[in-house]
Amino acid sequence: MLKSLTGVTIRGPRRIGAREILIAILAVLVLAAIYYSPSLIKHANIKRQSAPEYKKAGLAASTGELAGNSGNVLLASNEGKELYIDTASLNLRVVDTATGTEWNSLYQDAKSGDVEKSPIVIKFLGKDSSMYEWDAYKYSIQSGRYKLDKINNGVRIVFDFFETESYRLNEYMPAKISVDNYKKEFLDKIDEKLGEGKINLAEAQKYRDALNITYQLDQDKDLYFNKFSGLPPLSLVKDLINLSKAVEYTTEMLIADSQQFGIQVTITQPARFLVTMEAALDKGDLVVKVPTYEIEGGNDFYTVQNISVLPAFGLSSAEKEEDGYMVVPDGSGALFKLNTFNGKYPEYDRPVYNNTYYDTLYEMPEFPENLTMPIFGMYATDSTGKSRGYMGIIDRGAELGHIKVQLGTKDSSTGGMPYNKVYSSFDSMQYSRVKVFGPYSDNDARFLSSTGIINVDYSVRYKLFGSKVTYYEMAKAYQNYLIQKYDLKLTYNTKPELFLDVIGALTLEKRMLGVPYKEGYSMTKYNQLLAIMKDLNGINKIVNYKGVFNNGLNNSISNKAKLASANGNKKDLKALMDYFANGDSQLFINADLMRVSDKSGGFWPKTNALYGFDGKPLAFKKYDYSDGMFSESGTKQYLLNPLYLSDTVQKFIKGSKDYPNIFVNDMGSTYYASYKSGAVIDPVVSDNIVNDNLQKLAESKTLALDNPNMDKIPYTKYAANISRESSNYGTMYVSIPFRQLVMNGLTEYTTLNVNMSPDSSQYFLLQAFELGSIPKFTISAENVDVLKNSEYSDYFSTEYSTLAQDIKTVYADYSKGLSEIGSKEIAGHRMLDYNVFETTYASGASVVVNYNKYPVSISGYNLDALGYIIKH
Repeated sequence: MLKSLTGVTIRGPRRIGAREILIAILAVLVLAAIYYSPSLIKHANIKRQSAPEYKKAGLAASTGELAGNSGNVLLASNEGKELYIDTASLNLRVVDTATGTEWNSLYQDAKSGDVEKSPIVIKFLGKDSSMYEWDAYKYSIQSGRYKLDKINNGVRIVFDFFETESYRLNEYMPAKISVDNYKKEFLDKIDEKLGEGKINLAEAQKYRDALNITYQLDQDKDLYFNKFSGLPPLSLVKDLINLSKAVEYTTEMLIADSQQFGIQVTITQPARFLVTMEAALDKGDLVVKVPTYEIEGGNDFYTVQNISVLPAFGLSSAEKEEDGYMVVPDGSGALFKLNTFNGKYPEYDRPVYNNTYYDTLYEMPEFPENLTMPIFGMYATDSTGKSRGYMGIIDRGAELGHIKVQLGTKDSSTGGMPYNKVYSSFDSMQYSRVKVFGPYSDNDARFLSSTGIINVDYSVRYKLFGSKVTYYEMAKAYQNYLIQKYDLKLTYNTKPELFLDVIGALTLEKRMLGVPYKEGYSMTKYNQLLAIMKDLNGINKIVNYKGVFNNGLNNSISNKAKLASANGNKKDLKALMDYFANGDSQLFINADLMRVSDKSGGFWPKTNALYGFDGKPLAFKKYDYSDGMFSESGTKQYLLNPLYLSDTVQKFIKGSKDYPNIFVNDMGSTYYASYKSGAVIDPVVSDNIVNDNLQKLAESKTLALDNPNMDKIPYTKYAANISRESSNYGTMYVSIPFRQLVMNGLTEYTTLNVNMSPDSSQYFLLQAFELGSIPKFTISAENVDVLKNSEYSDYFSTEYSTLAQDIKTVYADYSKGLSEIGSKEIAGHRMLDYNVFETTYASGASVVVNYNKYPVSISGYNLDALGYIIKH
């Protein structure tokens, strides 16, 4: 301390400690962060719900055990059907008592293999990333390792899968072996056993070939090494295992050869699984359920990953049935013709609802259409003229399901099997082999990421048709199933309508003095849209106005409904709303409730986004069509973690109270889950969250959904962008409108965009007349030139001034045709020839359409290319 000249004591500067300095620095950082990112303050507004628990259906009560030697036992009889089980083979047989038609779950003849004798087939994954497949016949039934219990109208089967023999190659053959031992223990031994007559010449050559394929000489190190980085083909593995046994190559020899190069051999505990399946006859339908929470494993090294359910059910023998088709829900639907195996194409195996998306998202999809309906089926007529069919509906667990098709052939020399099959499997665990250094790295080092067992009561309901049936009857059966399940009602709107997507506010990158910045820009302001609507007076319009809320198309989190300023003022918006309120047209405001592009609204990817298998928040980008990978430029999009969706939707409902009609972009078909290790929100739980929130929205709004999966139809008045095509896979025969036939009366549905398609407007008019689809256009008031070289360059030919006449012409032609037809209620649909279809309407009118790009003459009709006939 010092004293002043006046004698006043003056205190010197106080020494500031490290703690105070640290606090001051933190305070400055917090203030700076708040200043530069106001969203940090708002972050607390995004509330997280607790993870819901899956509601297990549980097992049916047992009414007594069934012995394995009980023969054929009648389990149930109802609705003109009887269900039996052969307690030795475990074949489930359903008999139609009126027609005598039978359906069997197994198929046994001179050519049938183990899979045809198996009610289920399991795949299981080891922690070493190796995948194995076991069929129930070889690993359970053949050795009597199963238990049977009677349940109400059915049976419960517990399969005891047990490893009778290991196929882990590392437990039989060395990864490295010295040149001397390779010759002594393998090559010389093969010659020795051949000389002793213990193996024949063909076996000896097969073993030498297997060694040559598998092992490569390293002369510098004087050794042979296994050149496969992963597991060799199973057939090769079996040959090598048989070789090790034939030459008496023991485990002790394997360990000694491996230790010479510092390799430790691990002999894994044998795999074993208990898998439960229930089958019952319910109102004449066979219902099969596999509850994953009942799966038991013999050790924690392996996890059951996939289960095929009744892979031989109702199969068609290529030698006995030639006339028939298999139905798959690819796009609008597709038919495979029986006995058309083609070895050039792999077997058709597609995920329902695009459920492998997060494993494959870094590459552009191979198929242009998804599977939006959890159904599959077959109908056939045998050589005696007797017909039968069935349709499988995945009643629960479709989020994990797959549809598989195996086409048969009479000529086994082509590599095919003599059976036609269509069936479902499901993933009891989802997984991905993630690239360590990023999805596009040249380094192929990977790690295994998985969900563990997902709780689900996977169930398939088989609708059985005892006489001639077509895809139309199957579509009606599925429609009736949906009506009963969701308490729906059929309604039909007979007036012509036009659906318009309108592009509103978006974000463009601009430059000032070479410095880039982003600016909101409206392609269609409120007053411009009103002018367009007045120009289309006399037309019944349904408008989906995009880019209205929360910064437009590059939206921030939608826990609010803030108007994008670029579209105009509130006075202009009111005038637009008044126009729709006083007429027959409807205005839907578009909203993304899952997707987030702009992080300014309090969205933190690390906290609020869903995670991929790589353990990081997933950032989505558009695909670059030149290489099929994510574009390096463009805006990143995120998806909300499922646990933040409910709060977001609730706040959006409150904020959008002035807007009764909402078009939800993303909740109809987005496959939803989060894969963060230790905090997995699995697809089954996530889908339940989506359905709960769609229900809340539907209770307060009228909804339209973009390309919705069939389980979302109960919530929507309009289903937009419904394709009339399938993926046109190599062995498919033809696309059919199965999806529209099911939707008919449940909801209204649109075509794809007339003006953004390489097809002519006539192609979309055919859909309107054939199916009652509403023609759809995408428009904007402004010229699309401003979108060139932007991430919105996909929008082309949308300027209304150039489209107006085409829109009016299409509507006039559609209106005239619909007036002639007099109804949208479809009473029948059939294929007359390839791509030629006839629709019968409840009014008595019928429409014949030709989707071929050449004229056809069929059943007395002469149709031009893309032509149609309306008749009464």
